[in-house]
Amino acid sequence: MPDVLTRIRRDVDIPTLLGILARQQAETQYPFRWPPDRAPERFLRRPSEREAWVAELGGHIVGHVAIQSVADDELGQMWAAAHGLPITKLRCISVLYADRRLSRHGIGSALLARATQRALADGGAPVLDVVAGHLGAVSLYVSRGWQEVGRFRPEWLPASEEPVRAMILPRPELARHRIPGTQQHLHEKGIWKA
Repeated sequence: MPDVLTRIRRDVDIPTLLGILARQQAETQYPFRWPPDRAPERFLRRPSEREAWVAELGGHIVGHVAIQSVADDELGQMWAAAHGLPITKLRCISVLYADRRLSRHGIGSALLARATQRALADGGAPVLDVVAGHLGAVSLYVSRGWQEVGRFRPEWLPASEEPVRAMILPRPELARHRIPGTQQHLHEKGIWKA
């Protein structure tokens, strides 16, 4: 099996990424609202975006992740309180998805590791939110050391759904600490290939 590689997203990648997003949505319900309440490209490439990456497998684009700035709102304040840091230090990992036809290839893990590594590298504190019913995503995050710090109900979430989970990845206090889901940890487990 070829290695999963990650690289910075380029404009030319957008059509392929939108195709993958549309194909996987019926199975995963991500994004929850489809079509999104904004153009799919604006869902993928947001004004708050700091950086974004794609995953490649065998030379083909197979997934995406981004880091967003965090707004000073109820959710941002919840994350900031949990980390004990100002909102400006928070790095929201978002728009993480992979081609469902290639599940169990480590694509989501590689993308999560890349974004987590970058969030930590600039002194940031990783945060994310996930729809409670997206059990595969919740399981991935928990297995990588993410912790739920609260729940909230965005305006787009139907009343019949459980509130969205707000999660943080506790920052390492020591440089040698191995955070599950980061490049060092995944490399040690034989998952990371860069």
